[in-house]
Amino acid sequence: MKLFGILGIATAAALTVGAADIQLSGMTGNAKAGTFKLYAKNRTAESRFAIVAMPITLSGGTIVSAPRGANTQPGAAYSVTVDQPARVYLLVQNRGKVTVPEDWKKTNAVVAWGDGFSDTVYVKELDAPGVIEVPAHDGRQGSTYGIPNALVITGKEKPAATIATESRLMQKSRLRTADGKFTFVNFPDSLKGLPFVSIPRGANNRPGAAYSFTLKKPAKLYLLVQERGNAAIPEGWTKIDEKCSWKNNSETYTDSIYTKDFPAGVVEIPAHNGKDGNSYGVPNAVVIRYQ
Repeated sequence: MKLFGILGIATAAALTVGAADIQLSGMTGNAKAGTFKLYAKNRTAESRFAIVAMPITLSGGTIVSAPRGANTQPGAAYSVTVDQPARVYLLVQNRGKVTVPEDWKKTNAVVAWGDGFSDTVYVKELDAPGVIEVPAHDGRQGSTYGIPNALVITGKEKPAATIATESRLMQKSRLRTADGKFTFVNFPDSLKGLPFVSIPRGANNRPGAAYSFTLKKPAKLYLLVQERGNAAIPEGWTKIDEKCSWKNNSETYTDSIYTKDFPAGVVEIPAHNGKDGNSYGVPNAVVIRYQ
């Protein structure tokens, strides 16, 4: 999906969604629309917070966000009108106990932004044109409320958001798992800055979950597998000598690295079924080097 233009508050923006265009209009609360992509500074409307991780399937969608406002007040409510059916995602900062209307369904997808902040993602299917009411963010930590909720709008024919989350492999990144629980300490220099896919940790008394995503073109993949127990690795993956390391508080853990070449299309990432005592390894992660 590509944003053709933003014509101002209460005017229209056209969003490419395949055969037809979704028109946005009537944005209130000084909301603005932009392209949802990595490192875009549009988590709030005044470009204060950059997106650092997002569901792969939502990349290139359209984000609508409002200004931050005073952090001693709830993140402001606002609205926007769409001219046809759409799938809409609500991004809600994980801060305090937030009231989310019942017609929004919670997903397992994750969005991360700024320096270690994250959003829970909710979804709603719009079967007809109409107004989308974005609720205020009334959760707070101490005296500070969460930032205003944001929307990501896609056509209904687009793939739904999944837990496969794209970021970039960077030093001190907290995204060894998509929920930002573990921080990278070291990895091969040759992998720095490459596309990186991970999912949330999940319960540690269950195998690190399997998942899938779609490659847009052929690539060499690097599979990061925590050295915990005897994890099963499918045939075709080749272990290399280099390793990654990451921290959970003061404890440092190590990943073995496996490589495999893939054509464009769906990639299946195996579960991590190795365990030490009652704890399984964290879900496997993937670094992508497009060819």
